[in-house]
Amino acid sequence: MIDIEKLIDLLDKKNLSESELNQLNDFSSDPEAKEIIAVYNAVKNSLQRNEHIDEELLGEYVLYKNNSKEYSKVLPLLIVKIEDHLRKCELCQQNFKELNSQFSDVDNFVSNSISTQAEKSYTPITQMIFRKKFTAMNFAFSTIAAVFLLYIGLFIYSNLTTPEYIKAPFSKDRDFYNTRGRTTELFQRGLDALDNKKYDEAIKFLSEDLKENPGQESIFYTHFILGLTFINKAEKDFLGLFKSFNKDDVLIGIEHFEKSIELNQNERFQNLKLDAHFYIGKAYLLIDDKNSAKQHLQIVIDNKGSYFKDAEKLINSF
Repeated sequence: MIDIEKLIDLLDKKNLSESELNQLNDFSSDPEAKEIIAVYNAVKNSLQRNEHIDEELLGEYVLYKNNSKEYSKVLPLLIVKIEDHLRKCELCQQNFKELNSQFSDVDNFVSNSISTQAEKSYTPITQMIFRKKFTAMNFAFSTIAAVFLLYIGLFIYSNLTTPEYIKAPFSKDRDFYNTRGRTTELFQRGLDALDNKKYDEAIKFLSEDLKENPGQESIFYTHFILGLTFINKAEKDFLGLFKSFNKDDVLIGIEHFEKSIELNQNERFQNLKLDAHFYIGKAYLLIDDKNSAKQHLQIVIDNKGSYFKDAEKLINSF
């Protein structure tokens, strides 16, 4: 029979002498002692790192505190460390209270249903139900953890395989909105909808603006914003992963940018033509047409548009 007190004394020491190491090795040859050493060291190291108590061990502690005899034989050796940790860790305290409450609920139900004894007793059925409940909790936790790990893996893969020009959001800046001369109500309502990511609503208002004011000098700007709207609308992904773009919406967006360039005859807004070329270049990259993208980005670079540095970076990226 192993000397458990001596074994625990050795396990608690930080530095062991050679003779003590030999004693510990001798203990390890006994299957029961080997189990105690493994569990005790795992819990000790975990608590020393200020980690939380494993839920299975916490469940064993609940059984112990409720006078059940169904807990692991290693548990009594860990009581001091568990209770020291519970005094300091609010999360583990809360977990203990929840598990203890579940045990009490099950025990009370079974006791009231099938026991007529005056004294409270903990039946095997009580312990079996509690253990089944605890196993179900562990299974649910494991499933959530597995899904989370799978998502993290997919996120990393998506991040590594998606080009930067795809990951970067298409411009939604409103910094330049207030510097333009277009102030129709439909146009402003379209901008508000775009700001709130209500793309279909924005398209509706801006399209109505085109119909009602086809000959206005600043109508080119409605086409410009429609281009931004359609390309933002085109974006799609799977749970935030593997971003892609609907090609039809991207091409419609490009058409509106091109129409904006064609109709822009105002000398004050010539820089907006180069901005439109820049967004057309970015839009072509979203559907993997690098040749067309390069043509428009080069126009921005050659004419020193406001986005010429960004255009250079994009060209260098592919």
